[in-house]
Amino acid sequence: MAAALMTGVAACGTVLLNQTGSLTRYDRLERSTSTATEARLFVDRPALQHAKTVRIVPTAFPANVDGSAPLTPADRRLIANAADRALCYDLSLRYDIVQSRDADLTVRAQITRVEPTSLIGAGGTIAGSAAVTVASQLGVGFAEGIGRIPIPRLPIGLGSLTVEAEALDRRRVQRAAMVWGGAANSFTSQPRFSAASDPYDLAGDFGQDFGYLMATGDDPFTAPNTLPNWNRIRVTVLGEAPLDPDCEAFGRAPGVDGILGDYIGLPPEYTDKGPAVPGR
Repeated sequence: MAAALMTGVAACGTVLLNQTGSLTRYDRLERSTSTATEARLFVDRPALQHAKTVRIVPTAFPANVDGSAPLTPADRRLIANAADRALCYDLSLRYDIVQSRDADLTVRAQITRVEPTSLIGAGGTIAGSAAVTVASQLGVGFAEGIGRIPIPRLPIGLGSLTVEAEALDRRRVQRAAMVWGGAANSFTSQPRFSAASDPYDLAGDFGQDFGYLMATGDDPFTAPNTLPNWNRIRVTVLGEAPLDPDCEAFGRAPGVDGILGDYIGLPPEYTDKGPAVPGR
């Protein structure tokens, strides 16, 4: 019955690419050739190939961004930092990350639109999954067959995020830019009881995509799928030390605590400590 209901309802959040003026220019952006995502891109490959150092300005998430009313200042900081942490990892595969202003490229991003996660939809999915798990342990009917299969999320209030980002050289000339829009879906997005949960995950996706664009010069949405190597798993999943020490400024991934927290639907702020605190 749930499957039948879901066929008539959108199973993903709403993606909207807006243009807020946070970038120095928009006229060279071109829509990604991928049909599965919403993004407009520009990349100056020769300029990126000659660059050696990159400075990351912490992602801006103003309180007046469209849709941000349900989010607290702590939520906004957590989401913005998730973008920076993922971005720093992918950039560190190609560049030396530095904190000083004397860098070949300066990367800055701003979240321009957000659709928070509906606690009703996420909570309903978490409760349903828990009920099936319990029933399967008790041997109750159909639950025996599906108790170990993830239940699709209720297609209600799935979150989304829009981000604008660019890389400027020493003369403040734009060398790469992206307007990125992503949305949670009913089948692969993890439900958690937090309004920030979907935007938090999507911020990490954005960081990875823009980092890939800058590190390779290629469209991240048409890149072939590859299995993550051990370094990516170690740093981005298990929460070990980043490849570049300067990435420590954005803290470490939640690691095993985050994996367990996701499994039972805990809010991301329960396991993510956020950016590193100077002096600690």
